[in-house]
Amino acid sequence: MEQNGHIHLKVETPRVVISGISDPGRVRAENEDAIFVDRGGSFMLLADGMGGHERGAEASRKAIEVIQEFLQPKVVFAKLQDVTMVEGVPSEIICLYGLVGDAISMANSDIFAHNQKANLKRYMGTTVVGLVRVEGDFMLWFHVGDSRIYRWRDSILKCLTVDHSVHAEWMHNGMQGPEPKKNVITRAIGPFPATSVDIKWDKWEQGDIYILCSDGLTDMLMDEKIIQILNNEKIVDDIARRLIDAANDAGGKDNTSVVVCKV
Repeated sequence: MEQNGHIHLKVETPRVVISGISDPGRVRAENEDAIFVDRGGSFMLLADGMGGHERGAEASRKAIEVIQEFLQPKVVFAKLQDVTMVEGVPSEIICLYGLVGDAISMANSDIFAHNQKANLKRYMGTTVVGLVRVEGDFMLWFHVGDSRIYRWRDSILKCLTVDHSVHAEWMHNGMQGPEPKKNVITRAIGPFPATSVDIKWDKWEQGDIYILCSDGLTDMLMDEKIIQILNNEKIVDDIARRLIDAANDAGGKDNTSVVVCKV
C-alpha cells in the first residue's frame, strides 16, 4: 500500500512475520527511501537515496529493482547447482555471497551508467541493506552505506552492521581530531564506477526480531527508545508503526523506513 509517499508492506508465513513501513517524515517533500519484502518472506531490502543528491528516489528504487531479481528463490536454487562446497559453511550461504556481490555490482553499474548518460551535476546514489532467510536456521545480511540492521534477542538489542561513514571511521580510530558529521558516507551504490558490500551470516533463534532501518530512524532515536518500543510492543506491525511514529514525534527530519522481521 502506498499513499503520499507512505508505503506499508506486510507478509506473514509459517516461518516469519514481516512489516515494512517507509514514511516521508515531517520535513522532506519527497520520500527517497525504498523498501521491498519478498511475498514468501525469503528476503527483504531497504534503500535510502542519498539526500541532497539529484534523483535519490530513483536511485533507491533502481537498486532494489536490480537486487531483488538476484535473490529470488528460483535464482538461488539454480545457482546452488554450481556451488563448490566449503567445509563448515552451508551451500546456500556460499551461493548467496556470490549472488549478493553480483547484485550490488550490477546495481552500481546501472546507476553509475545512468549518472554519466544524464550528465547530472551531482551523481545520484543510494545505500542498501538486506536480510535473507536461509534454509537450515540461518540468516544472511548485507549492507552498503549507513542504513542498518539490528537484532533483538533475549531482550538485548545488537547492531549487526557497521556504518560506512566518516563518523564510524573516526570512532574506530579512537575519536582523534574534531568529530565529523554523521551523514557523510564512504560507500554507496551509484556515484562511483565500483563499490563493495559487507556480508555476514549467523544462526537465527526462535523469537529473534530483525530491524532494517534507514538513518531517518537512528538519527532521531537513541537505542534506548528502540529498546523501550521492543519491550512494550509484541506484534510486529505495531513495532514498525511505533518506530515510525517515534521518529516523527522526535522531529521527522528525514525520510524514515523500517522493515521488522520476526522468526
